[in-house]
Amino acid sequence: MSTGTAVPGWSPALCAPQRAPRLRDFDEVVPPRFGRTVARRARPGEIGATLAAASAAIIRMQAATRAVVARVASENPDSLWVFIREGVLVGCAAMMMLNATGLAALISGEMDVRDPAPSYLTAAGGRPAAIYVWALASPSVAADGIAKIILRLRAPPYERADIYASPATRAGLRFSRGLGFEPIPGHPRNLLRYIRQINREHQFEE
Repeated sequence: MSTGTAVPGWSPALCAPQRAPRLRDFDEVVPPRFGRTVARRARPGEIGATLAAASAAIIRMQAATRAVVARVASENPDSLWVFIREGVLVGCAAMMMLNATGLAALISGEMDVRDPAPSYLTAAGGRPAAIYVWALASPSVAADGIAKIILRLRAPPYERADIYASPATRAGLRFSRGLGFEPIPGHPRNLLRYIRQINREHQFEE
């Protein structure tokens, strides 16, 4: 286990933005026409502020530590993004870029999502087998930031990686389902999965 101060509210969960924007299939989200939210990778000195921004929206108490979040982000900077509105950090998106071993551990329920083993994660620049949405916190005014993150995940090297999430709230569940996520029946963490459109096409190939 990594050591560090536990951050209340930082959890393996997904929460919807307040007053979520009109949704469409994940792979069909278009660039926002309006909105002044900047979505960018978190910088090392912003980890504490990022966790504070997330804690107001994420309610599960299975907390990861600040050290774990910093480790995951340092191994792959695309794992942690912040939303900046008028110069103020207002939210964040955190993800685990999983390799094939990590995906298997997530599906089986063996992964400790509070402290994922380094052997489960894809290094920066690598092509992940899947993406796990660790946390998503955004106020309604920064909803355009979520669209920008989605567009990033539709670009290389992420465009073929199916996406998984464990919504923490009913709003988070509605938000996920609106983007095309479907539950994996019987999963102990109520895991949802979004199968990328290109992967759905391959399912029907003879």
